[in-house]
Amino acid sequence: MAMSEDPPKGKKLPLYDESALPYEHPLYKPLLSVPGLSVAVAPLDMILQWGMTNALWIFPMATSCCGIELMAAAASRVDLDRMGTIVRATPRQADVMVVAGTITVKMAPRVKTLWEQMPEPKWCIAMGSCAISGDFYRNLYSVIPGIDTVLPVDVYIPGCPPNPEGLMHGLMRLQEKVKLAREGGLPTREENPALLDLTRPSVMRFKDPARDPSVTLAQEEAALHATAQDSSDERPIDGPAVTFAPAEVRAPEVDGEFVAILASEFGVTELPKDAPPIVEAARHVELARRLRAAGYRQLVLVAATHYPEKTGAKAQAERFEVTYGLRTVGARSRVALWRVCLAPGEAVDTLVGVFAGADWQEREQFDLLGVTFAGHPDLRRLMLSGDWQGHPLRKDYPADKACAPWR
Repeated sequence: MAMSEDPPKGKKLPLYDESALPYEHPLYKPLLSVPGLSVAVAPLDMILQWGMTNALWIFPMATSCCGIELMAAAASRVDLDRMGTIVRATPRQADVMVVAGTITVKMAPRVKTLWEQMPEPKWCIAMGSCAISGDFYRNLYSVIPGIDTVLPVDVYIPGCPPNPEGLMHGLMRLQEKVKLAREGGLPTREENPALLDLTRPSVMRFKDPARDPSVTLAQEEAALHATAQDSSDERPIDGPAVTFAPAEVRAPEVDGEFVAILASEFGVTELPKDAPPIVEAARHVELARRLRAAGYRQLVLVAATHYPEKTGAKAQAERFEVTYGLRTVGARSRVALWRVCLAPGEAVDTLVGVFAGADWQEREQFDLLGVTFAGHPDLRRLMLSGDWQGHPLRKDYPADKACAPWR
């Protein structure tokens, strides 16, 4: 192994100078000294280049709707196979990863692991707006703002979603890039103003230079006028309170047997018109067992809601509400819903011992809202990474909070 010396000051070595390479294979010079070998190597390199550019095997990282367009590209109308491009189910036999869809913070490490299992040389295609920038979900707590924050991307295919022809065009651009890289060159950036106009969103993002300032003013003006659905308890400093006519609320259909059980065995007689009845947290597991014995065999939901502290005309303390739903199975299915109210830091007993399906549903509420379920066998994060700070579905949690290294 021979190490090259540093070039003199002020002298620039030419591009791809052999003497500037830090490592030289011991067989390199002896092979070049063989008469006629360099002539034979050139056609061999052309054959390798032709085979590499016309045998791009795809590893599909399809996570959302762009994956449907990726499947359509492999169908008969477009037929990726005609250019030697086939889809492989294992990263160890693929050299092109097509990221087609939204990548979440929890999914990003898995994508990176699969990328590292692909052999060199390899390339990455970001297919669709979500893979490129996160698009609609870029400011969401659980989504990374583009796969290029995790992997090096070679070709971007814009669209939401791009059609199969767009994917074919991206693969042909990748072929050009591979060919130029083999020849020691770099591809030129494709300038297509018409394509940019077609893929530009109808409403630009804030701080986008192309955004119309009048749109920003109109949105800010609309945000200052609350509707009946968005009304709050805040009162103007100088003036009377603003009141809105309440929206019509239809009372949900309540199962008579469920109401009888609540009234006779649990002392719950108040049935709100717009929400399930409230049951004592200490007795809600007992209620679940009683309903299971009455034929409610399926756990439909465990959903928590965070209510922050409120001041003003309707002041209230911070609290959590956990809603449970059961249903009977078969014809004329009946549904039983109830709520449990909790103070911050207060735990509620788990339903895992009654319904096995409560396992992951309770873990989800713990992950996203921080509700603790006493007696749960494996209470840990379910959707977010283990080192995530805070609980993103709480009302006081900023949606754009960073979580390194994914966003």
